[in-house]
Amino acid sequence: MIKTDLLEHVSGMITEKISRLQHDISDLQKDIAEDSKSSAGDKFETSREMAQQELLKLGTQLAEQQRLKNLVESQSAETSSTIKVGTLVQTNSGVFLVGIPIGKFLFQNTVVIGIGVGAPLGQLLLNKSENDRFTFNGQNFQIEKIS
Repeated sequence: MIKTDLLEHVSGMITEKISRLQHDISDLQKDIAEDSKSSAGDKFETSREMAQQELLKLGTQLAEQQRLKNLVESQSAETSSTIKVGTLVQTNSGVFLVGIPIGKFLFQNTVVIGIGVGAPLGQLLLNKSENDRFTFNGQNFQIEKIS
């Protein structure tokens, strides 16, 4: 598995999420503008407040996706002897992309799990090297390859 291809794939996935969020925000803003032209009263105020809260939530999600995209694009293809943010880790029990918390996704017929460094497994992986072993949730892992 080539790390640069994987990072391009992840960047593309995040770009799609950003596009969907921007579209949802735009639609919601249009709905809010149309509601304000045609409604009045308590029901209108409640509806408008709920839409504003949804807009705030979407804005937060958009900012997080943009942060992740910047993080992915700042990663280099160079390899390291120890695991750090941006390292692709192949273990006997799965493949992990460390420091990029995007969850499970399929890449070249392989399930990859993007985990944050704040996650318990992410914390265990940091600074480990090839052939290191560790246990997580009662499961034994051996690091087979890092890139």
